[in-house]
Amino acid sequence: MERNINIDVDPYIEGGNVIYPSFHLSLQPGTIIGIYTDVSKIHTLMQWFMKQKDTFTYFRESALYERLTVREHLQFFLKLFHHSTREIENLLKLLSLTEQKNTKINNLSTGEKQRLKLLTTYLHQSPIQVLEEPFQNIDDFSKQNIQKLLKRLVEQQKNIILLSNNLEDLMIISTVIHRLDGTGLHTLDVKEDELEHTPQPFESAPIRLDKIPTKKNDKIILFNPPEIDYIESVDGVVSVFVAGEAYPCSLSLNELEQKLTPFGFFRSHRSYIVNLQKVREIITWTRNSYSLALNSTEKTVVPLSKNKLADLKEILGI
Repeated sequence: MERNINIDVDPYIEGGNVIYPSFHLSLQPGTIIGIYTDVSKIHTLMQWFMKQKDTFTYFRESALYERLTVREHLQFFLKLFHHSTREIENLLKLLSLTEQKNTKINNLSTGEKQRLKLLTTYLHQSPIQVLEEPFQNIDDFSKQNIQKLLKRLVEQQKNIILLSNNLEDLMIISTVIHRLDGTGLHTLDVKEDELEHTPQPFESAPIRLDKIPTKKNDKIILFNPPEIDYIESVDGVVSVFVAGEAYPCSLSLNELEQKLTPFGFFRSHRSYIVNLQKVREIITWTRNSYSLALNSTEKTVVPLSKNKLADLKEILGI
């Protein structure tokens, strides 16, 4: 039985600022780890993983030999990785490129090219496979095909790490999803949507749920309060903002205020609740106009009502 592989990723510091701290990954053979973060962090992580032993890195923008046909491309890489060229037909089926086998690569669609690029991932024998944005900007058929290929890698007990700035892409196939930001790596609690009316026991003890439920498509995502930057209500629609992305929430702003106040959240405006741990600066625009600048890479600013300023100063002791 193969053991877990433990990886300690180095911190990334730029200009004296910690872009992300060091973090630990425990990889279990046959699982797919998704890391959800922004484009610049993905680039840095890919460069870091590229230098690690027993690791193969798939770059989405890697080049193809455009003048070769699909068959010629497969023949070249089978020889390069010391595989028998008799595997060509099976690989064409795996990549769903049988009909395109005599087509030159420069005439393939974007999705077909991405499927062909992943051939190297399939042929490489490294136990750790790190893939950058494998589902980005491709058609649904290609996404399904890449899922099939990744499942083959899982069957081979490979350790798969997917890096993406699109959470929905990671939800397609990942066993577990983490979010990486300036404070570190956080595991996202992502569940399949379930029936809303589940029968309840006749008597049950009250349950306190600190996580905040949000929804993306058919998935329910549960955030820990410290992960949340702020919450906004527009025309009765409540959105929870985490790392610059909005997640719809079925709870009202008043309900969220009650749940989150003990965790250091503040109702800064009738339409906003803000995590005071994320506030970097109180901005005075005019004598009657104020805002709160958050400590984030997106330079987020949320409004602060004049009648809330005194309450905030009292909380902060200023």
